[in-house]
Amino acid sequence: MPINKADAIQFLETQWSSINDNKVKGIKAEVEFVEYLENNNVHYIPGGWIMMPGKNSKIDIPTSNKICLIPVCANFSWSGSGQKSSISPALMSAYNYFQQVGVTTYIVEPSEFNESSFQLPKKRTGNTKAQYPRSYQLDFKTISPRGSFESVRYSEIFNKFPERNGNSGLRCNKVGRINQSQYPWNNNNLVKELFWFEYARYYCQVDFLLSNNDLDLFIIGPSGCAYPVELKSKKAASDSALGEWFGLDLGPFAKMSFFTSNSMNTDALYVVQEVDDDRNFVNWLAIRFTDLVKSCSWVGRSGGQGMSGGASSTIKIPKLAFQNLSDLLVKL
Repeated sequence: MPINKADAIQFLETQWSSINDNKVKGIKAEVEFVEYLENNNVHYIPGGWIMMPGKNSKIDIPTSNKICLIPVCANFSWSGSGQKSSISPALMSAYNYFQQVGVTTYIVEPSEFNESSFQLPKKRTGNTKAQYPRSYQLDFKTISPRGSFESVRYSEIFNKFPERNGNSGLRCNKVGRINQSQYPWNNNNLVKELFWFEYARYYCQVDFLLSNNDLDLFIIGPSGCAYPVELKSKKAASDSALGEWFGLDLGPFAKMSFFTSNSMNTDALYVVQEVDDDRNFVNWLAIRFTDLVKSCSWVGRSGGQGMSGGASSTIKIPKLAFQNLSDLLVKL
């Protein structure tokens, strides 16, 4: 395990191809959104990974064979105490949500570990082979009808995923790109959570070919229902047809469409941290996805650089279709 925060940040750097302005803005927005939820006594849990078989698939329609991994954080000696692994009502709600929409879900937590044994992945250099070590093991668990964890064999979970043959496609980007003394990287608990989140994906990707999408977090409404959240920090754009509007990239739009494409009356939330030209906070806004699809423009536009560094395609939603986040939360 990372024996200090610097090791954990270096691991994150190896896994993030682009540490651009959008990436940093997104992480800051998540931190501030969680602070907002905690200050307003709104129950939430961190999100997870939605995975499906990658290329050279064993099955005809890989995108129909999705699984979800919800990482549970463990503490490091340098990260402070924090919340320990447990089956909370919020975790159960998120787990049940995925079960309802037809995605087999697993809770992922570390086995016993030794911090000093952690090693970073390394690219091939000269005669030195590439290395993608898994310094410790993860346990994959379902929740039984009695509410207890039950372990599931790793090979059984990924039996429809092609096994990786070689290191092609594994991530090992340059380290030293993050100023570790600056906000938000000086937040030990945040770095711990980001580490566990990325390690869960890395652990599986070393063995299998897979495609993955992340889920920011779940909000648990007063009714007890769970709502997956897509969160962005944005300044409103404007045009003559829609007036002021916010964009949602095509990938997250498809992801949220999946969450609502069933007969269980499930829904999702798009939350916007509205900022001005100087990145000063303006307001928290939100919209249910079932309302978003009724009000969005059917004509998309080319977007800017996404968090992964590539170009994006954007769906436009009028700002007037959003509500103040505080007003929407009491209705969930």
